[in-house]
Amino acid sequence: MGKTVINNKSAKFGEYLRSIYQYRQLIFSFAKRDLIARFVQTKLGLLWMIIQPLIALAIFTIFFDQLIQLETGDVPYVAFAFSGMTIWYFFTNMVNASGTALISSQELIRKVYFPKILLPISKIVVAFFEFFVSFILLIVIMLALGMDFSPKITLFPIAVIMVVLVGACMSIWLNILTVKKRDLQHLIPYLTNFGIWVTPVFYPTTLIPEAFRDYIYYINPIATTIDFLRSLLFNIPFDWSYCWSFMPVLAFLFIGIRIFKDKERNLVDDL
Repeated sequence: MGKTVINNKSAKFGEYLRSIYQYRQLIFSFAKRDLIARFVQTKLGLLWMIIQPLIALAIFTIFFDQLIQLETGDVPYVAFAFSGMTIWYFFTNMVNASGTALISSQELIRKVYFPKILLPISKIVVAFFEFFVSFILLIVIMLALGMDFSPKITLFPIAVIMVVLVGACMSIWLNILTVKKRDLQHLIPYLTNFGIWVTPVFYPTTLIPEAFRDYIYYINPIATTIDFLRSLLFNIPFDWSYCWSFMPVLAFLFIGIRIFKDKERNLVDDL
């Protein structure tokens, strides 16, 4: 095996990416640790991954389907709402956990060397596992309702990539900022809780005034992702021009990784 030389010099971008690949096994070790801590040591265990989204779905259905009776066309409200919830909670789970990954792992960072970006990546892996369980539950709900599946469902991985890009971008920047601006970590849950009201998770976009509808999509790529997933599942129209909202996401993600890499060498002092 080759020797790994550790110094205080900032690695080149290509070298940094190779180091991430070299230590890739740590991603799954960290993810396994988090899953054990969150679910395995509880009485209901992994059942919480099913119980939590079903409780939220029941609340949305009672208030927005039975009381307010939102119009969702030919798509049953239960399937409509849960399709939005799978994407939204995937995104918020990534941001809430990954956004403070460095602060929550201070002791580990001080003791062991590894590319610190592995910590937020491992949180994304955990969020993906929860998302996968929720998506399987969504399929079960659609089958129970007797719904047909659109052939476009084969494009489902694109929707996953879309939400991962947005979540990873926000997570990287939040880690960069929260190291020195600790108050921000307390604001993250409030921001994500507010975000659900300006994202078509449990309501159709037809409720948004037409004059503002395009702005919602162009400044909120998660809204685009949710509608894209619904178009795949329910074979409803989708405007591909809204995908331009991901161009800034890609740019900020690339810039964020470079800044994260440069700040990593002095991370122990900052923490």
